[in-house]
Amino acid sequence: MMQDFYFEKTRDSVDDGWPESFSLDDLAKVLNVERVSYRIYYSKDNLTCRLFVFRSYCTHNEMKIMASMGFVFAQDGDTENIPDKPVEEEIEEGVEL
Repeated sequence: MMQDFYFEKTRDSVDDGWPESFSLDDLAKVLNVERVSYRIYYSKDNLTCRLFVFRSYCTHNEMKIMASMGFVFAQDGDTENIPDKPVEEEIEEGVEL
């Protein structure tokens, strides 16, 4: 079965690096393949990224492995609906905007 998965990372500032997770080489080893096909998409604010991995023939066992690593099944539109990270606003009492 063909299947797309994605893994999402967020960071607090564009000056920060992306949090560590796993390498694509590690993923290829776990799936017992030479290389992994992937694409990366970013939110408009560049604080969230999604790593998409395409499996042209994905077994049930591979699906379980991907899920255990934090991947979710990708749906149509997941490359376009990456949310900007919510910005917490401080509200001062007595001040109306």
